[in-house]
Amino acid sequence: MKNVLQDVTGFICNTPLMELRQTCPGKGRILAKMEFVQPGGSIKDRAALKIIKDAYENGKLAKGQPVVEMTSGNMGAGLAVVCGAMKNPFIAAMSKGNSPERVRILKALGAEVVLVPQADGTPGKVTGNDIAKAVEKAKEIAKEKNAFYVDQFNNPSCISAHYTTTDRGHVSTFDNRS
Repeated sequence: MKNVLQDVTGFICNTPLMELRQTCPGKGRILAKMEFVQPGGSIKDRAALKIIKDAYENGKLAKGQPVVEMTSGNMGAGLAVVCGAMKNPFIAAMSKGNSPERVRILKALGAEVVLVPQADGTPGKVTGNDIAKAVEKAKEIAKEKNAFYVDQFNNPSCISAHYTTTDRGHVSTFDNRS
């Protein structure tokens, strides 16, 4: 059977396009990428897959080794999906200022969520100081558990994934099925 995927990562980067015919009939063609159909629900699935695959390839991550990242939700969801498929535990460090729904989503996707007290204490609002505290907690957890720390904002694989796949429609330029 040709079109049977081995795991959920086979869906990543194969984003369908939909023509928006009613938006401006007769005036041009508008295509929308339906990123919400990604397994983790967003474009961040692309970066999560590339980061994890690259970490395996360069020896920074081994099968079964924990993966840790600070997240407010979308990257965490992508990492939870990819790590689940690759059999790596995923731990998300997250500010308590994030919504309880985001926490539930990450847990439902298989992540362990570590909530970090807010620096500025404004419920429902995550500040730069809150993010900094969550980053420090993620680094601490990674060190304690000998885990791979993703560091999405500084990870070259994250940048590369967006550059090579985000603007290219539904065609992926890296092999997401190997």
